[in-house]
Amino acid sequence: MSAVAFDTLTAARDLEAAGIERRQAEAIAGTVRTAAADRDALATKADLAELRADLAEHRAATTTDLAELEARLTARMDTFTTKMDTFATKMDTFATKADLAGVRSELGTIRWSVGLIAAFLFAIGLRVFGLI
Repeated sequence: MSAVAFDTLTAARDLEAAGIERRQAEAIAGTVRTAAADRDALATKADLAELRADLAEHRAATTTDLAELEARLTARMDTFTTKMDTFATKMDTFATKADLAGVRSELGTIRWSVGLIAAFLFAIGLRVFGLI
């Protein structure tokens, strides 16, 4: 909206000529000038329509940006899930503490058996050489 020039001196003189005192005429002219200046700061229907169009454009752009972000995040989450599944599969091939405890138990049994066989062979060797 374009500013309209308001001549306060002419307005005050016109009011004075109509019979209003000078101080009152100047006060009225000043008030009208202030009101006219304030009116330029108000939004018009055209200003509001332009603002609505801008908001609609920004809303559409934001919606598009959010959709693209969601697609990128979904792709990254899918990649991460695949990597975690691969890692979990690899972890299944490693021994657990329970598995290791079972192996230790079996090794203890094997050692005992080997010790028994060694003692038996030693006893046979002693007999063979006539030491017993």
